[in-house]
Amino acid sequence: MTSGSAVPTFEFYERVVMRVFFAATVWRATPSELRFNAIPSPNGITRVIDLHFLLQPHTFATARIALGVALVLYLFRIWQALPIALFVNLAANGIGNAQGAVQHAFQIVSLVLLAQTVAYFYGAWADRRDKSRQLTENRAIWWSQQTIAAVYLLAGLAKIIQTGGLWVFQARWIGVSIAKAAYQASYDSLSSADVERRLSIAQFAAAHGWLVALIVTTGFVLELGSPLLLINRAWAALIGGALLCFHLGLEYAMGLPFIYNQWLLIIFIINPPYWIVLFARKIFAFRRQAPTSP
Repeated sequence: MTSGSAVPTFEFYERVVMRVFFAATVWRATPSELRFNAIPSPNGITRVIDLHFLLQPHTFATARIALGVALVLYLFRIWQALPIALFVNLAANGIGNAQGAVQHAFQIVSLVLLAQTVAYFYGAWADRRDKSRQLTENRAIWWSQQTIAAVYLLAGLAKIIQTGGLWVFQARWIGVSIAKAAYQASYDSLSSADVERRLSIAQFAAAHGWLVALIVTTGFVLELGSPLLLINRAWAALIGGALLCFHLGLEYAMGLPFIYNQWLLIIFIINPPYWIVLFARKIFAFRRQAPTSP
């Protein structure tokens, strides 16, 4: 990624690695089966499209096969298959969210998939003279990064809006939420193996409210500062790494992993392959320039 250009440039190996891992993430973020008999509380895509036909096991099994084929084609740079992957992902998760309780564990994957789909269709027209397709693929990654930054920025703004600007002060009561999450997890799994650890964290949070508020507010500041990751690669790695650490801490304390957020941060923002190759090249160049002993 190079700063100062409308669309940053990514090397071929970066685009390949991102494509492979993103396809795997989309596959994992799409339910393998639907254990529902109805769509009682339509929202999102289920309000627009009647998806009851997907509740038939054989129909959804066919949809999963179509998703797999679309993702394989995507790996081979056949972007025209992306709308199929987008529909299956949105439909499956939309049905899950239409059961009376909305959750957003998969939201970021669907949004990035939507951003890439639009980027490729836009590129088919805007970059029609560029036979290499490199510009379009760079744009798909760039729009993916912007989408991820927007997800975190909106999360931060929502905290301000929903609490009337008092979120930082209310965060010191997070111990109650940790205890609630601990008991909820034990009821879901019928196991109390991890409850005591989480309850001890909740007790610590209750006894040190302002310290906990300071720690949690760090994540809040990162959310509001997420657009900074779009400046250049260094800022992306810095902000992306900080957000990843925040998620890991949240997972340890409250059992809220947001695993797909973590993966997309690694794939598109932190981008380990770039840094590995960069340091390898610098080491190789240093060794070539180093004087040899007679």
